[in-house]
Amino acid sequence: DDDSEERRATGASTSSTVGNEFENLQEDEKEYQEEEDKEDEEVEREFLETEEGNEDARLVAKCDDLCPEEERTMRLARSDFDPRFEGAKGELLMKRFSRTFNGNPEEVRTLDAIEKSLGRVATVIEETIGGVCDCLKRDENSLDFDALKTFSELADFVRDRSRAIRGDLTAQSASGPKSRRIMRRLVHMMIRFDYEIRKRQRLRAYTYIAQWVKFNYSDPDARRMIHRDHSMALQFREQLGKSLATYSIMCTERAEFVSPEDKAEILSYRLLLRLSAKVEEEEEEKEKEMEGNRSSSSSSSSKLDNIDFRAAELDVLNSPIVSRAMYLSVCVDAGKYVSLFKTIDSESFTFLEFCCVYACLDPLRARYISRSNVSHNRMKMNKEDACSILKIQHVEKLNLLLFKTLTDSGETDIEFSAECKREPKEYEVYRTKLES
Repeated sequence: DDDSEERRATGASTSSTVGNEFENLQEDEKEYQEEEDKEDEEVEREFLETEEGNEDARLVAKCDDLCPEEERTMRLARSDFDPRFEGAKGELLMKRFSRTFNGNPEEVRTLDAIEKSLGRVATVIEETIGGVCDCLKRDENSLDFDALKTFSELADFVRDRSRAIRGDLTAQSASGPKSRRIMRRLVHMMIRFDYEIRKRQRLRAYTYIAQWVKFNYSDPDARRMIHRDHSMALQFREQLGKSLATYSIMCTERAEFVSPEDKAEILSYRLLLRLSAKVEEEEEEKEKEMEGNRSSSSSSSSKLDNIDFRAAELDVLNSPIVSRAMYLSVCVDAGKYVSLFKTIDSESFTFLEFCCVYACLDPLRARYISRSNVSHNRMKMNKEDACSILKIQHVEKLNLLLFKTLTDSGETDIEFSAECKREPKEYEVYRTKLES
């Protein structure tokens, strides 16, 4: 009897085990089939998507070169090109931006030609930026103005050719996968170059301050150059905003073919650029109030304000890159500057995200110092600790921020005070480190 019961129990157990394994196998096959169907659906959607634009778009681009033939002939005859960027004899001439367009398809570049043009612009930046990156003369304590002039001309070139690329894509209502890939690469390139512009703008402004601090002397032309840099930065940021908006429209038109990661990336960059522009405009308004000029400032975020969160998908809003951008905005509004700089210094924060907010970092550091003068009145803070909190690599940068905020300091400590009682002490300024 015991043997029979054991056999029955063993048989039941074996039957149950086999049944469970069969059910698990069925579930695995079902999940595998669902994944296969999903992949087939994605492949089918990608196959169905074409490079053509809207159905009502009738223009078909016919220019396969970097520059249309008519424009090339005219500009070569006039020697209207920069040999540093477009070849010694104009052999790498690229189409310029023009506001007028007569609808001639011969003047519109194909997607392959646009992609080649974009690659050429990126090459020009890489080849030129190394020659003008070191804007400081090693033998003198002053800026290399020839290098800055070259960079300014490069910035004008990049801004114009980027507008021409965006114009050709818009003219043919292109929004297919290749068009979006081109626009995405264009946006990334412009974000990186915007960082280079802002870095040099800050370098010139800080050098101006350093001259006043150390020598009680300021270049009479420096103020004019600073305003010119500011104007150049605003113009480039405006074109960056338009390019990002164009890319966003492309992705909206083909939303079913765009991955959530790409959608999240677009939204994140728009949020970060808008945050940076907002901080800059607030600082500009403060400076004008101090100077007694209450005229309205030119907005650099006009193309970045119209962000419709209602159209965003839930997985896009919950993505890490968008969550970080929203969190940084909350930190600025709430004055949580320590948390903001911790987020920016985290490993998950990408270089492109950093480029988007780079222009507003020093104003936010100055806000932290100014607020500490009130909240930490009559208290001291070690400069190394302050550099660690504000993510500043060199104490010379901190000294300049202390000077701008009228904050007293010694050799190693910051002396917070609600009212500045004396002029800041001597500052050791090494301009070769200001870029950092």
